[in-house]
Amino acid sequence: MPRATNSRTPAPIWAHEPIITPELKVWRAVLEQAYMDAELPLSLDGSEPTEGILASRFLRADSPYEAQNLKLVCDFADVPADRVISWARRRYRAEQAFENDVECGGAAAASSAGHLQEPAKREPGSHTPQIAA
Repeated sequence: MPRATNSRTPAPIWAHEPIITPELKVWRAVLEQAYMDAELPLSLDGSEPTEGILASRFLRADSPYEAQNLKLVCDFADVPADRVISWARRRYRAEQAFENDVECGGAAAASSAGHLQEPAKREPGSHTPQIAA
């Protein structure tokens, strides 16, 4: 708990002031960019931009892959991942995004282009992805 000090009394040793390092700033900027992408306006044809769809999926942690990446980014940014996910799930409803994608062909087009696919699984010690049958 910080307490009031003046020029004659030093700051208490037990006062906790967060240290914002350049690394924290970078990772917080990553989260900020994901938020900005998720808030992109609709395209001229009324569809949601691919960047917005991907950013809202990332912030909601829709898949285990996205959840793992978001947790890592939040850990580096010193931000609680569970709060980011709960906020994003309230702000960007998955049902609404899915309905918009189906109507405009956004998810189908992005999925067929390979933008929404998770990376291929790798065997331990392997540097090349394994193709699933």
